Amino acid sequence: MLWFGLMRWSLGWSGLLLAAFLSSACGAQATTWDRISRYLDLLKEAGIEALVAQDCPAGLMGAFHQGKQALLMCGNNLQDDPAQVWVVLAHESAHVMQDCKGDYLMPPGILAEEMDQARRTHPAAFLELQLYDSSQHHAEAEARLVQVLPPNQVEALFVKHCSNRLSP
Repeated sequence: MLWFGLMRWSLGWSGLLLAAFLSSACGAQATTWDRISRYLDLLKEAGIEALVAQDCPAGLMGAFHQGKQALLMCGNNLQDDPAQVWVVLAHESAHVMQDCKGDYLMPPGILAEEMDQARRTHPAAFLELQLYDSSQHHAEAEARLVQVLPPNQVEALFVKHCSNRLSP
């Protein structure tokens, strides 16, 4: 499978994602390294190796390699800012969730509705999808929706979709 990068639920998606987009401007992301560390521990428990590279191509913030079960963070392109790191971590962990589930996180119709709602408040939110092959649009759009959710909701989604990989 391909590396998925940034340049590259029955939890009630409606409203949840719109509220998340609105709250993202108000700082709903993880703002502490401790919160990020706890989430990395959860990923590790699910068998995901978290790596930091200092030699990523310009513009690449992170990636998930399905075959190696590794999540890569591009330290050379990320600021030393837990809010920015969280966005990349949440985005890439959405790809982990897709892998755990063996499918997309939401059906195409719901994804389209959520993207339309998100575009109303953040018109440029999905412009980068044009950089990807059309076969990756659904997976990347989901990851962009997940990356703006508050940390507790990202974690709940991870536990939901990857529970079979976590210790009981």
